Amino acid sequence: MSNRLTISSVALVLTLSAPIAMAADNEQRGISASVAADLLYQLETLQFEVSQLRGKLEEQEHELRKMKALQKDRYIDLDKRISAAMSVSRDQVSVQPSVASAGQDSNNSTSSTPVAVAVPTAQIKAETYSSPSESAKQAYDSAYQLIKQKEFEQARSKFRSFVSQYPNNQLTGNAHYWLGELALVLGNQGEALVQFKSVVDSFPGHPKVPDAVYKLGIVNDQMGNQALAKTYLQQVINEFSNANAAKLSTNYLNNMK
Repeated sequence: MSNRLTISSVALVLTLSAPIAMAADNEQRGISASVAADLLYQLETLQFEVSQLRGKLEEQEHELRKMKALQKDRYIDLDKRISAAMSVSRDQVSVQPSVASAGQDSNNSTSSTPVAVAVPTAQIKAETYSSPSESAKQAYDSAYQLIKQKEFEQARSKFRSFVSQYPNNQLTGNAHYWLGELALVLGNQGEALVQFKSVVDSFPGHPKVPDAVYKLGIVNDQMGNQALAKTYLQQVINEFSNANAAKLSTNYLNNMK
């Protein structure tokens, strides 16, 4: 702003003094007072336009910083989930006992909370899935190792191949869940919703269902669907009160505006 005021002051002084100066020097310089004033006006206009462009650039830099911060938060969230999965005896081995437990929790629930779309309800029961073959276990382990190594693009490709080749075993629900997490890290919220819904709709009673419903709430909130987000989060609390996802849902709901 001070630069603009300085330029305006100079322009005014030169414009007022131009007739006197030009009268004495007109033949040598060949420029009139009006031309000089016009040039100064153009200079001031350019200065103003540069100032506007600088402001827009600063806005874009701010938005970029926000995007980077969001991306970092997604990486941190995924790291936490990987660490939690590694703290138990291998993520995939614990599937069958957890299925029975999840089914028991669901059957004991009497919640009648209305939902806008299909989510786990009191009618959910544990399903029996085929045991994974050795080749399926190896394929799953290979994809899961890539997550731990933060090779997210490759991990997504591996898990996509896995769910295509092994559509219905104990590990497939886990694979869909991790595909949802990877989609979030890679910035595809739409795909994340599809993958988490696959866990809920195609693998009722699976131990990843509470986490998948919780993530459906989180993603919907991020996308601006607060009402639906609250429905999902409340559903976790009602249907899976003993799950860690219920505590996370409670905390998240308390912090929602």
